Amino acid sequence: MSLLKVKIDKLRRYLRTLGIDVDIAVIQSKEALKYMLSEIYSPPPEEVATYRIVLNLDSEALEIYTSPLEYYRVKEVYGGESVKVYAVTTNCGEVPLDMNCIDRNSADAEIKDKLKTYKHVAVDDVSICEDIVCIDIRNAIKYIRRSKSDEELEIMKRAAEIAEKAINTVASMIEKDFSEIRIASMIESIARDLGAEGFAFTAIVAIGENTAKPHHIPTRKVYRGYEPILIDFGVRIQGYVSDVTRILIPKSVDKNYRELIEIIDNAKNEAISAIKSGVLCKDVDSIARSRLRERNLSNFFIHGLGHGVGVDVHEEPRLSPNSKDRLTEGDVITVEPGVYIYGRYGVRIEDIVQVTKSGANILTKGVKVIEL
Repeated sequence: MSLLKVKIDKLRRYLRTLGIDVDIAVIQSKEALKYMLSEIYSPPPEEVATYRIVLNLDSEALEIYTSPLEYYRVKEVYGGESVKVYAVTTNCGEVPLDMNCIDRNSADAEIKDKLKTYKHVAVDDVSICEDIVCIDIRNAIKYIRRSKSDEELEIMKRAAEIAEKAINTVASMIEKDFSEIRIASMIESIARDLGAEGFAFTAIVAIGENTAKPHHIPTRKVYRGYEPILIDFGVRIQGYVSDVTRILIPKSVDKNYRELIEIIDNAKNEAISAIKSGVLCKDVDSIARSRLRERNLSNFFIHGLGHGVGVDVHEEPRLSPNSKDRLTEGDVITVEPGVYIYGRYGVRIEDIVQVTKSGANILTKGVKVIEL
């Protein structure tokens, strides 16, 4: 079963639990499309070149309206007897004859006429419901996006495993005079060899005092054999990403830095121990922040404790002091306390966690602090 069909089934089941009867669903918002069609999603500038999907929730029938640029790829990934793929353009005379082409204006008119023939219509964009009553399913799609299925979870575990293996492998190869840029290039190449299809974001590799910049961009600064190295890295598989931060330290690293690592790791672990379905995200953030406050370090913790991760690297829910989100079963989130003392050094350790009814399932199994 393709991931798209898994998600359609999730949507169907969730709507039924809400007592909502739907014959047909039309999805055309960018956020929803990149989730539903994650296998063909690449972050900007590519985005999702698909305009609309039409789902018959009583059968396997599915229509996908896409750009000619993506027509063949959509056919390869999602094609089947019950799936119709249309290339949408302003001039069907200027595309290959084997494309099932439809004019953009005609496609819009046809979908409005089609919806009038159904009794229960669900949409994520009410602008197409001019003369009919529609059910708004935007919140339903947000919910199924947060609550990861077993299939989605397995992909995310693989993405986490590859990111951790790539960090561990590059750590064993680092030598004096290697630059941040060189290390970043190495880790991305290693991840590709391990099975990564893309990256969640540009790898963050920070040496020495650069570790105090949370979103540092790799430079030509070189490792001199005695500084800490922070690596924040994630890969993309079938549209799903990982997000992992590890600290690499030489044996000669400053004693105070080792103590700071321990403080951060303890704060992270204590916050994770409080995670379960139903807990307010701001309360989890507060646990880690309070532990740092006890050590007079909370002023140097300048971001939220974590965030949801999935098709995008930053998704709902948000774990921060001002968050109104509440954890729900199936959430996959990061937990990443950090302290950044500009001009000296910074520490951040980040794990990926699945939220369950009874607690937290840590997906990142590797060593958090790697000795060089």
